[in-house]
Amino acid sequence: METLTEKAPALRFAATASIAPYAASIFTSATLLFLIQPMIAKQLLPWFGGAASVWTACMMFFQTVLLFGYLYAHWSIRTLSHRAQLAAHIALLALSAAVIWVSLGVRLHPASLDRPVYRALIALAGSIGLPYFVLSSTTPLLQSWYSRTRPGAAQYRLFALSNLGALLALLAYPFAIEPALEIRPQLALWRVGYILFAAACAAAAIRTPRAQVDSPTLESPFQGAGLRQKFVWVLLAACSSTLLLAVTNKLGQDIAPVPLVWIAPLAVYLISFIFCFDRECRHRTGLYRVLLPAALVALIWLGTSAGVGIGIALSVCLAGLFTVCMFCHGQLAQLKPASRGQTSFYLCISLGGALGGLFVGLLAPAIFSDFFELQVGVSLGLVLGLRFLFGYRSMRFLTACGLAALVSLRFFSGMGGAGTVTSQARNFYGVVAIREDVNLQAGRVRTLVHGGTIHGGQVLTDEHARREPRYYYGRESGVGLVLGRQLLNRRVGVVGLGVGTVAAYGRQGDYYRFYELNPLVESLARTNFTYLHDSAATVDVVLGDARLSLESEPNRNFDVLVLDAFSGDAIPIHLLTREAFQCYFRHVKPGGIIAVHTSNVYLNLAPVVARVAASFGRQAFRVMSAARPEQQISAAEWVLVTANQELATGIGQRYGEVLHAENTRLWTDRYSNILGALR
Repeated sequence: METLTEKAPALRFAATASIAPYAASIFTSATLLFLIQPMIAKQLLPWFGGAASVWTACMMFFQTVLLFGYLYAHWSIRTLSHRAQLAAHIALLALSAAVIWVSLGVRLHPASLDRPVYRALIALAGSIGLPYFVLSSTTPLLQSWYSRTRPGAAQYRLFALSNLGALLALLAYPFAIEPALEIRPQLALWRVGYILFAAACAAAAIRTPRAQVDSPTLESPFQGAGLRQKFVWVLLAACSSTLLLAVTNKLGQDIAPVPLVWIAPLAVYLISFIFCFDRECRHRTGLYRVLLPAALVALIWLGTSAGVGIGIALSVCLAGLFTVCMFCHGQLAQLKPASRGQTSFYLCISLGGALGGLFVGLLAPAIFSDFFELQVGVSLGLVLGLRFLFGYRSMRFLTACGLAALVSLRFFSGMGGAGTVTSQARNFYGVVAIREDVNLQAGRVRTLVHGGTIHGGQVLTDEHARREPRYYYGRESGVGLVLGRQLLNRRVGVVGLGVGTVAAYGRQGDYYRFYELNPLVESLARTNFTYLHDSAATVDVVLGDARLSLESEPNRNFDVLVLDAFSGDAIPIHLLTREAFQCYFRHVKPGGIIAVHTSNVYLNLAPVVARVAASFGRQAFRVMSAARPEQQISAAEWVLVTANQELATGIGQRYGEVLHAENTRLWTDRYSNILGALR
């Protein structure tokens, strides 16, 4: 008779063989879930002006669909027989596999750009809704089937495996897939992967023994956890989800709304799930009593600081987010139920994630005039820390502490930055504020601030000072040198309004046409600044994404086209591609010039512009101008693109440097690499 030691290898082999179909399906589904997120969001960006809030809307959609997927898994496990579960899920797999060949990526162009959040959600639902729903249901559904096939097995390691697949997909996209492939091959490969997943998932479903699944020993998935316990699960998941999206908003606003920036916080979030659920989590309370308060303070500092270096910004936000997520997810791992309560547990986690997404994506922009959701997440983290790390259990005390933290953070959140905020408002495209300050030399100064970046300002001391261009648009800047030339009846296009400073160069007979994405910016430029009103030129303002507007218009025959469209501290990527410049050159006279504002803390965009210019046979010159703080003039970098040799010699070579970018790959609508542009 064989001993237990002799049987051990055979038992391990049997266990591995039994789990393999489930593990393969769960790993593949998670990989596909987190590959399609940056792919589809990147496709959506150009239709909403490259706004950082596009990713927030996408994450809100993904988290909500994930919740519906978990609800479906919970409902089918609790109410359907084994045969009905198989029939329903295999039918969904077949239908979704057919749908992706028709809908994926073809409905992302919204018919209108009013109410952009809802337009983005509709576009996402029409293109990826059903496949994403099916993928979302995979982990809880198959994990439940496996736990019934092998009672007592370490089924929560399958949850860690799904997060590992998600993490690998996120890391692969910006570092391997995005730099190597255009968007169409990316989507084609994803379709193939989905077909393989559907086949593997169907095989795992058929493999599950009916007798085991229909066993009368199974109890309700809700059994063993009361409402208070479920409420705690939801709060812990909502805290980490809120901070994930709040940190991502901060980075997307200040660096660039691109997959690389979106993925870093999400990768940290997933790593914490892997660490906490891969094996029995030993939560070190004493350690987190020190780390959690430090992380919360660091995140608050990040939210109120502007202009910090990319290394510091990334290090602080990722370390702080990782600490809070490890705390929240470690507590979830400690509080996880037995196998019969799995779907209830996953349902609460997904509900918390969806509530965090809905709060940041829908509620916060409606009730706050700034990005206050980071402070809300920190306050919730404080309350949970007091409860689980310091043992405070009184609901009145915890509620009072949370409210006190919110009030204090609300008070201190408006104290950052120079000057006094006289008005502030928020919409889908971000937070815009008007600040006023008194400069000892210049006098009273009013500025428009978007996120942490000044988008122009005006000295209001007297009429002469009021008409003088300031900040990035001084007379020694690249755009100042171009527009300061004595030409009659110029036609000038400007992508990005700001406060309308460029209009200060307008003369009698000139025509200036501004393209502005954010209607809030136009309203503030007209009511708080006078550049548009004071200009001697005829001035028009066109609302909407500049590229979409220019593509739909007849040739404007511009002498100069100024590209100054900022999103936080970054030009939207879709305005820097070869296709975009092809549109610009259609609107610029053969001897005209395109002036691109490339001042940026984090990104070196000048080589990108030079490479695009070279593809059209144009020369590119970089003009750097120094700061003059006493005159409210900022240091600025402009790249001038032209085929006019007289302009090239007179301005480009005299005041700037010739740019060569042979080693920079050409950016197109199907390819861009933000990683290669980091300073």
